[in-house]
Amino acid sequence: MACWPIIAVILVATLGVASEDVVPAATPVASAPSAALLVVDGVIDDQSARYFRRALRQAAEAKVATVVVHLTTDGGHLEAGIDMLNAALAAHQDPAGVQPKLVAYVDNKAWSAGAMIAYAHQEIWLSGMAHIGDIGVIYLGQDGEMKYAPEKFESPVRAHLRTAAEANRWPAAKLVKMTAREQELYRFDVPDGPAYVIEDDLGTFLAQHKDLSKDKGVLILGKDRLISYTAKEAVAEGMATGIVTNLNDLYAKLDIDPARVLNLAPTAIERVSWLLAGFAPMLASLAMLFVILEFKSPGFGIWTICAAVCGIGFFTCQYYQDLASNLELVMILLGLIAIGVEVFAFPTGGLLSIGGGVVVVSGLLLAFMPDELQFRWSADGFNSALTNAFVQAALALAVLTGALIWLIRELPTMRAVDHIAATAEITATSAGALELGGTLVGRSALARSDLRPSGFITVDGQDLAASAEHGVYIDAGTTVEIIALRFGEAVVRPRGGAAT
Repeated sequence: MACWPIIAVILVATLGVASEDVVPAATPVASAPSAALLVVDGVIDDQSARYFRRALRQAAEAKVATVVVHLTTDGGHLEAGIDMLNAALAAHQDPAGVQPKLVAYVDNKAWSAGAMIAYAHQEIWLSGMAHIGDIGVIYLGQDGEMKYAPEKFESPVRAHLRTAAEANRWPAAKLVKMTAREQELYRFDVPDGPAYVIEDDLGTFLAQHKDLSKDKGVLILGKDRLISYTAKEAVAEGMATGIVTNLNDLYAKLDIDPARVLNLAPTAIERVSWLLAGFAPMLASLAMLFVILEFKSPGFGIWTICAAVCGIGFFTCQYYQDLASNLELVMILLGLIAIGVEVFAFPTGGLLSIGGGVVVVSGLLLAFMPDELQFRWSADGFNSALTNAFVQAALALAVLTGALIWLIRELPTMRAVDHIAATAEITATSAGALELGGTLVGRSALARSDLRPSGFITVDGQDLAASAEHGVYIDAGTTVEIIALRFGEAVVRPRGGAAT
């Protein structure tokens, strides 16, 4: 039967990708790790945020005392940056769990969302050539022009930066001025030393220091300007912990043994999965399409291999984005098994096929939803995630439907497909020139095997793959009439007798 080999191949291969016990989550260390290394580089986006949350969980599970986050980025998406900032704050403020020290290391640059993430850490170490700051909230207009976002978008960012400053004791006014483009930054000389005040807080500050007035303050940075620092400036202004030459120098200053660092940097497979993430709906649709083609071909052929490759690619993409795990894989495979049983073993009038189809679509839908939001109806972001999952699943099904329509029209005329089908099967299943000439339609044949609804018929001593019209069950030995040729096989119905 064509059904069982393909299910077995996809099950074994994809479980090897999706199982957390098989995928290497981190580079092993010689002894119990005392620190963990995370790497965040490139554009800050949803993939970065999911990786960051997962790596922080893995570091907590390893019970490390320090988490070093190597940052190299020009920034990225605002929501992803805020998500990562909140994840970092939660990692070292959870009173019920492990509270490692979070240390950011910037050897080159941490602009915009990268700087926002850095200041969610308790320490920031920079190389001598590094730069940090400029958390401007911008968006691209319809004409492609870069513009600053309005106050409605900037205000929440300032609130998040204040939270980070309070949690990690960074100078709040300077940090807020990295994003507060329309506010002035002042310095006042008070007995305890210089005090920096952002315009929003100026009234409260002067009320607390009645001997001071606005004209006694020094304007440090005016409107339409955002703070950014070189490494030396950041350390001098209290906006960084210190300067190091490289990562090993940082380990030495933190008294960390490099041999006991748990490497949680993204693997090569993970980075490839991020690149393929945008093609996930197409990979899913192609995997299902190849399964259907294999169902239409007897034996174990090239469509099985294609389906397995696309299925592995899809689940790899979704797994590394924390979108799919074994639950979704099992659901999709169970659905395919149910359809296979209906087609090849135990006809139920379509009940198993319908049920299997529902399970497959449900598994596909869950594979586009973040794992932490699945079945949490009241969680923040659930509705948005569900809507996105519906869109992605619908896109996959739309691609599948379009491909099937095209194949129904074009496949019978494609010589390359005839060649693939001929070389992929061990036994002959084509009627040769007689079939290609279309002269089989209207002729009688003998059902060599049960048609459930697919099987084999015999015409002029030759075997030919066939399917029963309307999916009915036809016993072996029944005389049938060939009414059409489709997908390289005959469509038949009983001649002179009823079928179940």
